[in-house]
Amino acid sequence: MKPRDIFILVLRILLLTAGMFVMALGIADVTLAGLGTTPISTVPLVTAEILGITFGEATFVVNCFFVLGQIVLLRRGYQLVNLLQIPLVFAFGFFIDLGMGIFSALQPADLWQRWAMSLSGNLLLAVGVYASIKSRTLVQPGEGIVMAVSIVTHKSFGSLKIANDVSLVAIAAAAGWFVLGRFVGIGLGTLVSAVMVGLMIKGINALYRLVVPKKSTRVVMRGDDKEN
Repeated sequence: MKPRDIFILVLRILLLTAGMFVMALGIADVTLAGLGTTPISTVPLVTAEILGITFGEATFVVNCFFVLGQIVLLRRGYQLVNLLQIPLVFAFGFFIDLGMGIFSALQPADLWQRWAMSLSGNLLLAVGVYASIKSRTLVQPGEGIVMAVSIVTHKSFGSLKIANDVSLVAIAAAAGWFVLGRFVGIGLGTLVSAVMVGLMIKGINALYRLVVPKKSTRVVMRGDDKEN
């Protein structure tokens, strides 16, 4: 590997790490607003309540099952490099607990303050997801399992992502109700997060394209060396 390639790889890893950290802050912010956590975080949150572990630790445990699911689904098609998702999500879980510690000092009293906290968390989450995608490295296990199902079933990722989020919320609701006798981390904020994060990512991408437009390409036609 050339020095330039190593430098680019390091930059991508740094961007991925920064993206995960911002994502974790966003999830913690949304969760502590008390209006409902993000759809993909519902199962880790109720798992944390049931097992008496931290939110970040539960996130690591649940995502390890997502990695196992990818291996079972893809079998020989599973690429060993994707095992790096395990240390990736270990760091992500640590960042979530760090974010919970940072935002725990906030005590929003009024409803509008709680919504402001939830929406700002969604924005942080969207920025983090966008940075992680731009790093072009590894995907989170939560997205990896959806991609694996998409490959096996030949169905669109977008449709399966929605089905996956709905399934996670349903599992979390059932687990919370039957084990704890109450719903944990599920509320109107969960629905808002499901809608808003995707819209915010689209907005961030549009803004990025305005600030950093695609380089103009030189098209040369056969027998003609003029730019089109």
